[in-house]
Amino acid sequence: MKENYFEKSFLIDTHLIFQNQSFSLRLLIDSDSIVYTIIHFNLVNKVCEKLKIQSISLAKEKLIRDYDEKISKKIITHKILFNLIIKSHKKLTVSMLIVDIDYHEVILSKL
Repeated sequence: MKENYFEKSFLIDTHLIFQNQSFSLRLLIDSDSIVYTIIHFNLVNKVCEKLKIQSISLAKEKLIRDYDEKISKKIITHKILFNLIIKSHKKLTVSMLIVDIDYHEVILSKL
């Protein structure tokens, strides 16, 4: 299946990388409506265990907007950091906020 890179949102296979450890997953790239890169809190333990990383406390708690643009009541207190490879050629250092999201395990903001 070929992804359409001109749509505002699409799914893509990717790899999270930290010190020669890799975690493969499919994430949603949302180039229009989301400001932060986020990961579902249920997936964080698997990622941290595989990559041998720990979550980091935020200096200040954050609130995000849901898809309907209303402020979410979910308070974000932690993040994780790692490298990201998309389509085997795009490598980024990414900070992901840990939150209980509804439809996807990981949502990547505009690159």
